[in-house]
Amino acid sequence: MSDTEVVIIGAGPFGLSISAYLTALGVDHVIVGRPMDTWRTHMPDGMLMKSEPYASTIASPTGKHTVAAYCAEEGIDYVDRVGPLTRERFLDYADWYTKQLVPDVRDETVTQVTPVAGGFRVEFADAEPVTARQVVVATGVLPYQHVPTELAGLPAELVTHTAAHHDLGQFKGRRVAVVGAGQSAIETATLLHEAGVNVQLIARVSALNWSAMNPEHLSALGRIKRPVTQLCEGWHCAFWYRPRAFRVLPESVRIVKAKTVLGPNGSWWLKDRVVGVVDVLPGQRIKEAVPHGSGVRLTLEGSRQAQADFDHVIAGTGFRPDVARLPFLPQQLRASIKTLNGHPVVNRNGETSVPGLYFCGAPTVLFIGPSARFIAGTHTLSELLAKSVARRARSGRKESPHEQQTPAQVP
Repeated sequence: MSDTEVVIIGAGPFGLSISAYLTALGVDHVIVGRPMDTWRTHMPDGMLMKSEPYASTIASPTGKHTVAAYCAEEGIDYVDRVGPLTRERFLDYADWYTKQLVPDVRDETVTQVTPVAGGFRVEFADAEPVTARQVVVATGVLPYQHVPTELAGLPAELVTHTAAHHDLGQFKGRRVAVVGAGQSAIETATLLHEAGVNVQLIARVSALNWSAMNPEHLSALGRIKRPVTQLCEGWHCAFWYRPRAFRVLPESVRIVKAKTVLGPNGSWWLKDRVVGVVDVLPGQRIKEAVPHGSGVRLTLEGSRQAQADFDHVIAGTGFRPDVARLPFLPQQLRASIKTLNGHPVVNRNGETSVPGLYFCGAPTVLFIGPSARFIAGTHTLSELLAKSVARRARSGRKESPHEQQTPAQVP
């Protein structure tokens, strides 16, 4: 590798999208990572996309590299709404997108990013270091897996996160508890049940929540009454989808809404596969988890305290971004990144308090809004981030990332 203007760390939807925009802007850059690795190896066989087919499109400079365009080119049946897409179909689309727009992804692992004069030195496990004036962290959610304290002390053969499993068939013949009430937990429990596994879904909530099914068709008038965004549909979505609107909210509101808009819940298409089918134990929290025999004994606390034994526990308890969990950021650099609850404070372009260092995706959710948790976020951030990077590349000088204001003050 030689010196470059930008290094993008990560080749998921955000990294690929930002790379496509930088190419269109003529900005020399390197993107490293294994394309769509989280989706390919850390999500289960048989899963379906939570987003509508039209909302599973990764943002691109021309807007023409859509799921619909891919299906048309390949002669594949496609519906714009009320799909949903299979994981396999989405990965095929992402591979097509990558081949068309980001063909030069380098399968390298970043080991350290160090500030140097004029930029950053980026080191790799199996390649020569490169110096870049700017760095974009697009590592996705995988580094931020959250396992509750009650379970975190148990060995990996007894407790894992949903992101650890691609083939759920390995649990056939075993008794498994899935903990959580969001899409990941509910779908994992469903797929385990359908694979013949003895599974119980344990949730703190008194009842599982389900997303509403969108109308199969919308007229022109219907779209006025029910605005459609890449995030969701309805006038409330039109607000949550826009980072400018989200950023003017008080910090306390942003902290809550960033994580609770559109969740935790299960997709409408999962409901019939769960209710009355999967063994669900609502209104319970795990008080204690200890090894017992070859498995785990859970002490549950809800309307009454009870104990239950399982061969394995899967935590469908989401992700908690924290820059401290990125091993390639040395402590000195982390200390320079202003944070809020572990999330990097970014401006509307995704730039941190360290000039030239950008974040995208889930870590930016407190400042970009709920779209950052989904593919929809590539439509709200990728172009802005790429243009900011391009301006810096053209100017050859550092621009102020925050205009000396807090994110709540910047519209």
